[in-house]
Amino acid sequence: MGKLRWNILGIRGNPLATRPGMVKIQEKNVMLRKCWKTLLIGILFTLTLLIAGCWDRKEIENRGYVLGVGIDHVVSSGPKGLYDLDKTPQAAGQRKYKLTIEMPKFNKQEASKEVNKGQNHLIWSGEGESMFAITRMISTKTYFSPFFEDIQILVFSEAVAREGVGDILDFFLRDAEMRRLTRVFVTPGRAEDILKAKLQVEEVNSTFIGKLTANTDKAPYFAGKAELGQIAQALRSNHSFIVPIIVTEDKEVRLLKGAIFNKDHKMVGEMNELEILGGKILRQTLKQGIVVAPNPADPQHTVAFEIYEKKMNIDTSVQDDQILFTVKVILIGNLGENMVHEQDAVDPVFTKAVEKEIAAEVTRSIKAAFSKQQQLKADVTELGDLVHRQHPDYWKNVQDRWDEEVFPMAQLNVDVKIQIRRPVITH
Repeated sequence: MGKLRWNILGIRGNPLATRPGMVKIQEKNVMLRKCWKTLLIGILFTLTLLIAGCWDRKEIENRGYVLGVGIDHVVSSGPKGLYDLDKTPQAAGQRKYKLTIEMPKFNKQEASKEVNKGQNHLIWSGEGESMFAITRMISTKTYFSPFFEDIQILVFSEAVAREGVGDILDFFLRDAEMRRLTRVFVTPGRAEDILKAKLQVEEVNSTFIGKLTANTDKAPYFAGKAELGQIAQALRSNHSFIVPIIVTEDKEVRLLKGAIFNKDHKMVGEMNELEILGGKILRQTLKQGIVVAPNPADPQHTVAFEIYEKKMNIDTSVQDDQILFTVKVILIGNLGENMVHEQDAVDPVFTKAVEKEIAAEVTRSIKAAFSKQQQLKADVTELGDLVHRQHPDYWKNVQDRWDEEVFPMAQLNVDVKIQIRRPVITH
């Protein structure tokens, strides 16, 4: 009986196995066993990959996270004395630039003890002409090599910026680790001083400075952010561009003005606070903020207008091979501050006078920004792109000489209207 059951289940020698139905059953069983074997092998192979770990794993304490980079000219050490030691020789080029990098300290306990001394970061530097070669040379000073995927800021000294930054930026634009959102700044002094400054914050200097541009939308008198990706696009398109100027004072850093770069990638001048306000309107990037003007009740005091809605439009017209820009701006907001408390802010005459003063201030800022760009022959507000869109045929004839010849001769009409919605205190 046992033998019969064994044969019925498909054992060889059973005459029933030769029937067509039983043959198909056996074939299905064989295929099923093969599928299970393949699946089991696949699962085992996958598990071996998961438990193998990262072949290129590197501990966070051993990786040199670069958060900030400063680029200066090398300071001359003066005449060489008889017993001075030679510096490390270079294979090519000259000892022209000093590149300074800032890294965080990963021993948080030690860093917290020394944070008030400004020792929550590490500073390394090297000299040379090639940015790539300098970073590799810095690797010989420490056991962890510079790693740029978390870089926050890139700071140029004004002296370097005025010579041109196009060649220097080539390394930062080619490096696959570099972030396109890296903030770019110019400082009147030494760029390394920005990274080494003892600020009254616990964050690493570069991280704190990188966050400063988050508030520029609320402060229309200060230059907006300039990112490495935006500058790269300007370099490829031979456009002028503007970069915020940063300074340090009394353990604080401050965004001050804007550095204007022409299409040859050289800093040629600055925009002050008033011109920056007008430049944001010409570029149509103004979002919010306040505008301060003389108080019509007493010009010795001021009145502040808070912008919460805006309408901006710029049209172009071509006549006798000359461009005319017509700027129309409507700013709607509140009376944010009245320094003459005795004045009745609800008085319609006073409200109209304030609107007139604010409109005059905004008009002055637009004309000042336009004039400064014409003077420096640098269209940083990208008005040429507007001409390109509205007059493509005309643009083909002037694009190669736009900044140098055509734009400096352009004309400007400005029409600004201010509307104060809430002139009184609401609570």
